[in-house]
Amino acid sequence: MRRALPIVLLAFLSACSFVAQQEESDPADTTTSTVSESTTTTMPTTTSTSLIGDELTTTSCPTEDPDFTLLCEAVDLIGRNYVDPIDEDSLAAAALEGLLTAGPSGTSPGPLTCVVPSDSFLTLCQRMEERDVAGDAIEAVLFGMAQFALDANSSYITPEALALIQEEQTGSVEGIGALVTTEDRTSADPANTTCNILSESCPLVIVSTLPGSPAAAAGVEAGDEFVAVDGEPVIGRSIDEVTAVVRGLAGTDVTITFARGDDLIEVTITRAAIEIPVTVVESFGDVGYLRLNWFTSNAGDQVEDDLRSLLDAGATTIVFDLRDNPGGTLDAALDVTSEFIGDGLVVRTVGPDEERSYPVRDDGIVTDPSIEVIILVNRGSASASEVVAGTLQERERALIVGETTFGKNTVQQRFHLSNGGAMRLTIARWITPGGIDFDNGIVPDLPLELDASLTPAEIIDLVVG
Repeated sequence: MRRALPIVLLAFLSACSFVAQQEESDPADTTTSTVSESTTTTMPTTTSTSLIGDELTTTSCPTEDPDFTLLCEAVDLIGRNYVDPIDEDSLAAAALEGLLTAGPSGTSPGPLTCVVPSDSFLTLCQRMEERDVAGDAIEAVLFGMAQFALDANSSYITPEALALIQEEQTGSVEGIGALVTTEDRTSADPANTTCNILSESCPLVIVSTLPGSPAAAAGVEAGDEFVAVDGEPVIGRSIDEVTAVVRGLAGTDVTITFARGDDLIEVTITRAAIEIPVTVVESFGDVGYLRLNWFTSNAGDQVEDDLRSLLDAGATTIVFDLRDNPGGTLDAALDVTSEFIGDGLVVRTVGPDEERSYPVRDDGIVTDPSIEVIILVNRGSASASEVVAGTLQERERALIVGETTFGKNTVQQRFHLSNGGAMRLTIARWITPGGIDFDNGIVPDLPLELDASLTPAEIIDLVVG
């Protein structure tokens, strides 16, 4: 089964998708690794005001209620920014399902004045009254809208999870050092096995552990499925929630129960500072090897420095390894692709209201066609990795070697909410400059299975000779 994205690092890296920054000063609206600093917005005032029963009063957006403000903000953001049109009835039904799935989260202190973005949400207000829940149930509603109405790459991010995401994009975090992903085993679409809420049919699974990490030292293995963290089951929780409890200060312990085949394995792991290895570079005579593990905010600068060192060492062939690179920021993808081609476009994005073109940036240092470029990919190469590989393949600038890539062609943007959390929304789909949509992945020019245990020297022997 194809691995689902997002792939995250349990130190954790949310590096599976393009992250677009709304306030980027670049006229092409490219991205950085920080979350979008979008201004908080509310739904326009509607005329929906009614009395239901003796206890429930409804009013409309905007509202001064800090809990219902979140609902107004989220519905507005989805309506204005989500890549596909979505009707309010579907959004309201998803919000209700989120509420019912999560169950009651508190007791309302008195009569409920429920804010409705539109009449479609009246049933949600009725159910909130019947279940006698407090305003903090709105977070369950936000999870529901993302989980049940939007695509698998859109989600609600809690304030705690957002703080972790911002930290991990600096390249140094504290945790256990393991890559994880979800696997929705009920999905009819093998290209989309992502889920936002964990269940028996969609577990959180270890993809790999970082060399020398606490997870590796504790014997955590690829394929291990999360069952519980510190005795608390993970079923029914979001990936971000599990992230928050597994992460922690260096020197503290976390006990994780895994399912390994038919066995349950309980492992206590001492967290440590994890320095995320963004690149690995080695020189083999006239062949330079460069591995990029993910597209961080500084990936472009690191790749440029590494390429320069390889060229200075006499490299005339560059083997660029993007295997298991789940992506990152679009800004980094533009920087990295521009190192290899000197003109034209890197990628285009198609959104609900517009199409944008992202041109090559100046001063690439490996644009000389006499320098051979070989890009290694596999099923774990996604998003920004596919932009680089797909565009350079289309331009005939690189030979693509390995396995068909994951096939993630969407762009996400994070929008801040007034509670300190965010909505991560799919805002566009990317296509190559030539118009090719690689939703089903990039097919390599030379199919080749490269075992993860191979050393750079062994890889060079196989792909260069």
